[in-house]
Amino acid sequence: MVKLASISVEKIVYFESGGRHNTDHTLKLAKERAQKRGIKNVIVASIAGFTAERALEIFKDTDIKLTIVSISGPQFPGFPEDLRRRIEQMGHNFCYASDVKYEFPEVVQDTLRRFCEGLKVCVEVALVATEMGFVKPKEEVIAVGGTGRLGYEKGGGADTAIVIEAMKSKDFLELETIFGKKEERRKIKEIICKPR
Repeated sequence: MVKLASISVEKIVYFESGGRHNTDHTLKLAKERAQKRGIKNVIVASIAGFTAERALEIFKDTDIKLTIVSISGPQFPGFPEDLRRRIEQMGHNFCYASDVKYEFPEVVQDTLRRFCEGLKVCVEVALVATEMGFVKPKEEVIAVGGTGRLGYEKGGGADTAIVIEAMKSKDFLELETIFGKKEERRKIKEIICKPR
C-alpha cells in the first residue's frame, strides 16, 4: 500500500472469469487484507459447503472469526449438517439467510449485479450476519461471495471479496439518501477482488 496524505492505494485483483476456480485465491486475498487491516470478522457465502470448507482450511491458523451464510430451498443442494456442526464446534458462526428478516430491494441487488453477482452476494451476507448479531453495526468486516451455482456453468465457490461496514439492512438503504455526511453513507470500503 502506498500512502500519500489522505490517499491510500491498495491492489484490486481482477479475475478473467468468475467461478469456483477462484475460491482459494479469493479467500487468501481476504485473509491477507483482514490481517493487514486488523479485521477480526470475515463473512463467507457458501451454498453447498465447498467455500466453507476452503475457508476453514485457509483461516485455520488465525484468530479471525468466520461467519458462514448459506441459503436453503428446493432449488439448492443443501448445506451438510456435519459441516455446520464442525463450523460451530470450531467457534465460528453459521446461519441461513432465511433465519432473519432483512430488506434488500431488487433495484439495489440489480445495481450491485452490474459490478458482478459476487458483489451483490457480499453485501447480502454482510447484512444477514449483522441482522443475526454475529457482527456489530459499523464494524469493518470482509465479505466473500461468488458468481453462484445457479445459471452459470462455472458457478459455486468464491470470486469476490470486499471490505464493508457491517450494517443492518435499514441502514444500508441510507446510501440512497442525499442527506447526511457522505462519509457515513459510504458502506462498501474496498474491493479486494472480483471477476472482470
